[in-house]
Amino acid sequence: MTSPRPVPARRRLPLTILGAALLMAGTATVAPADEVILVTGSTFKPSTGGRVRGQVQSENSGEVVVQLGNSTTNVPTDQIASIRYDGQPATIQLAESRENAGQLAEAAELYKKAAGEAVDKPFVVQSALYHEAAALADLALIDPERAKDAKDRLVRFVQKYPTGRHIISAREDLTRIQLAAGDFSAAGANVAELAKLPKAAEKAAVLKARILTRQGKNDEALSELDRILASAPDHSTAQREARLAKAESLAAAKKYQEAEALVRQVILANPAEDVAAQSSAYNTLGDCLREANRPKDALLAYLHTDLLYGKDRIEHPRALFQIAKLFRVLKQDGRADEYAQRLRTEYPRSPWVAAK
Repeated sequence: MTSPRPVPARRRLPLTILGAALLMAGTATVAPADEVILVTGSTFKPSTGGRVRGQVQSENSGEVVVQLGNSTTNVPTDQIASIRYDGQPATIQLAESRENAGQLAEAAELYKKAAGEAVDKPFVVQSALYHEAAALADLALIDPERAKDAKDRLVRFVQKYPTGRHIISAREDLTRIQLAAGDFSAAGANVAELAKLPKAAEKAAVLKARILTRQGKNDEALSELDRILASAPDHSTAQREARLAKAESLAAAKKYQEAEALVRQVILANPAEDVAAQSSAYNTLGDCLREANRPKDALLAYLHTDLLYGKDRIEHPRALFQIAKLFRVLKQDGRADEYAQRLRTEYPRSPWVAAK
């Protein structure tokens, strides 16, 4: 059983007496502004400290237009980690903290509440509704009983905001839910819609390859992934995702050495502190080594996820399940029972609890 795979109010200081006097004297003050926070390593200009501060004028799937004084700048959405809107409800920050702590159900409720509190701020509403749906999507991969709710929210979101800033991520999340349910037809139709969006072709191609792999069409999947890797920039997200997807296809085709080499490239190419990249990579490495009948090496790979990247609520239960299974294979039943109990205790509603 393989997991499919992607987060993300400024404090206003009171006006002092001196500040009031200066204002009356005509001294300019800093106007309230939205804050566009760029992804780590972004070289987008103009920015200061990885941020672009101004007034968001418009948003779509490809770019966000920000007014900077008398001019505007267009920030590509793939360079944006998040946006803190001036005047957004404090509930947003509370929801983010709950989400980062893995309290996904509570985070979803708080994002929903924030959307209701920001009815006069359409960009805030759209962002809050997306993050509500995304939190539910992550929760559904832990608790399958939430899958219908997550899918309904995501379908509603993509219908309401077909060209919005979050549409690419929303369609990716929807595909994950559909793949987890084994609904390849719906996943394929959704990926076809994703491919039509600006700057989403590579993401769509990787997801298409994953669908093909799940259907046992490894040759088609590998052909698709080789096409992506031929043009993907080094160290890009597209390259990373394509390499992991290709490793899965190679392992399914019993080309274990090639699969292992690709995953190790991903591990070396990404920072050790990148939880999402490393947990997925080490679990994929474990899968490849396990399929190659190397249980001790596979165990070490999964233990990396458990020991170093346990914050990943999607990949961590997958690792615990495989660790318990491998200890059983290695005739260490006590350790197997220990990890099986941890899985039941930490993720009682995870599909991995009932997996064979």
